[in-house]
Amino acid sequence: MKVNHRELIQASFNEPRYAVSADGTRIAYYIYGDGPEVMFWQHGFNSDAAHWEYMLSFFPADEYRIVAPDLRGCGNSDKPADEGAYTFDHLTQDALAVIRAEALRDFTVLGHSTGGAIAQWVASELGEAVKALVLIGPVPATGVPVNEAARNLFLQGADGDGKAQGRARILQLGWYGDMPQQVLDELLPGALTWSKEAFVGVFNTWTTGVNFPERLSRITAPTIVIGGQHEPFLVKDFMMAAVVNRIPNARYVTVSDCAHFIHIQQAAVTAGIARGFVAAQAVRA
Repeated sequence: MKVNHRELIQASFNEPRYAVSADGTRIAYYIYGDGPEVMFWQHGFNSDAAHWEYMLSFFPADEYRIVAPDLRGCGNSDKPADEGAYTFDHLTQDALAVIRAEALRDFTVLGHSTGGAIAQWVASELGEAVKALVLIGPVPATGVPVNEAARNLFLQGADGDGKAQGRARILQLGWYGDMPQQVLDELLPGALTWSKEAFVGVFNTWTTGVNFPERLSRITAPTIVIGGQHEPFLVKDFMMAAVVNRIPNARYVTVSDCAHFIHIQQAAVTAGIARGFVAAQAVRA
């Protein structure tokens, strides 16, 4: 019988599991596939785990087992009503809680944007348990400084009457060219699950609250950093200096015709790079 990947993906996101983080916050996560190649995928700011649907269809369910959590404050995860509950320490402990709940070992860590910062920290913490590290437009270990104008633009999506418009604008900023209305309609519901406290707290985290450059030299996993040709903030020179050159055995690849949402706008290419990179590690081993 032919496998309908779309039905499998939708079923996966309809059945959240839960892990309890160090501070008692429940973190929702989803399992796609039951294959031998295990991966942990962490999404970023103003999105939820369902945003991975674009790339998941390129990962056969009988070859991969993918564990993908919602960050605290969005999706089906708990939403603490305190901006102070969204520090980088909280976010990394949430990821570890899910990894421990599923007893993951010899697995690949993949992260996008803020999830890329979390992925770097996890790889530095777990050492040889992580077999490969895939970073898609990642926030560096020193955060992403933004000016006051950019800060005001982002925080327009925090709450109030302009919340939907503000969060839609942020999504559109990460797209090369005009984002198709259908894509915006598919992405915006996940963005709107973010509580005000999570939105402001995680924004503050990825701009000023991430600072662990000393950990990057501890990463033992072979690492690939995937950047968008038209990335508006995390440009190649910045990525090379802040991420690639700080991680042993890391390399960089540029994907054309996309900006920050590389894994959505160029899902097939991104999936191909990730799959090929992970497979190459097995050959080298």
